[in-house]
Amino acid sequence: MTKRAYYNDGALSCEAVVLDCVAVEGGYEILTDVTSIFPESGGQLSDTGRIGDAVISHAREDGELVWHMADRAIEKGIKVTIVADQEPRMDHTCQHSGEHILSGLASKLFGAVNVGFHMAEDYATIDLDTLLTHEQIQQLQREANRAVQRNVPVSCVVVQGEELENITLRKQAKGLTGDIRIVYFDEGNVDSCTCCGTHVALSGEIGYIKITSHMKYKGGTRIWFACGMRAVEDSLKNQDIVDTLAVRFSAKAEDVVSAVIRQGDELNAAKHQLRERTQQLQKYVAAELLEGAENINGTRLVMSLQQGGQMNELKTLAEKVTEQPDALAVLFAKNGDTLMYQLARGKGVKHSVRELIQAVNAAVGGKGGGRDDFAQGSAPISGASDVEGTVEQIRNYCKAVLKG
Repeated sequence: MTKRAYYNDGALSCEAVVLDCVAVEGGYEILTDVTSIFPESGGQLSDTGRIGDAVISHAREDGELVWHMADRAIEKGIKVTIVADQEPRMDHTCQHSGEHILSGLASKLFGAVNVGFHMAEDYATIDLDTLLTHEQIQQLQREANRAVQRNVPVSCVVVQGEELENITLRKQAKGLTGDIRIVYFDEGNVDSCTCCGTHVALSGEIGYIKITSHMKYKGGTRIWFACGMRAVEDSLKNQDIVDTLAVRFSAKAEDVVSAVIRQGDELNAAKHQLRERTQQLQKYVAAELLEGAENINGTRLVMSLQQGGQMNELKTLAEKVTEQPDALAVLFAKNGDTLMYQLARGKGVKHSVRELIQAVNAAVGGKGGGRDDFAQGSAPISGASDVEGTVEQIRNYCKAVLKG
């Protein structure tokens, strides 16, 4: 059995004896009789640290044993000093303690049950079985931070597994035996739960609990949250965003949202107006292309190569051209280092553009496909590409196809 020194007021260091050292992929696993390095368990990340001169990147539980992943071997039987890294421990402890406060208050305020908890290096989540509204999420965050401000005590007691039946807790694992740790926040007024993690001694040590996001998840609510310095860094990042937008829109920070919405509305209106004018312009361009089209066995072959433009504009032009039942449109547009193309046929044209686009793909080195009446594709343009010459070759190919 490995004794857990980190349960002694969150101890970061201890003296220990090396019981075993095993070579594994990526390093060595070291077993000691005591450890101050918390192993990954209960949703909480592993501590990092040192055993003597060895750097510990991870620790894992194996029953009542704790194995440490080290970058070098340590001789079996020697005495060593084990030191856990302070910042990761404090970070993980804050997230775990914050999770207790959020889960406990979600239960007391809304009857919501925590059905999942995950902690990563850059985020933490809680899954609740109840769908909470935005207003309830805000209420939960306010009450959680009130619990932090009250600086309520956090206490742990150890009981035997059979005693749990007579103890009322927010959450307790089933089938536990032996020594079981129960964690109380404010003597259970905030939370009470069986837990193997590390916790603050007073809730004020968490500093700040911030719910960063929430969404409907499996009929309930998934909450993303940050505590301590994670919450501070997230707030600083968001403040930078708001300040940048405030400068960009020449607005006060509190007016940024309305300024962004206003510009979005203006942009949507401008896009709508541009779309209408583009369609009007494409109508005249289509008429001009049709007037200059070559008639081959009753089919007007309309080909063009444009500079700039977007795929949707090219599609609109193809649609305008093929409103004429005898028109076959093979349209290209150069946009930067990309060649886009749209192929379409009028209702009176028998030749399939789905088959025709395969020849275009081969000629330009592109990818595309579609239906018998409409197809599109694109190809990269290199410095050595002769786009105009290639389009002319495709013109000759199309003419041959139409001539039969």
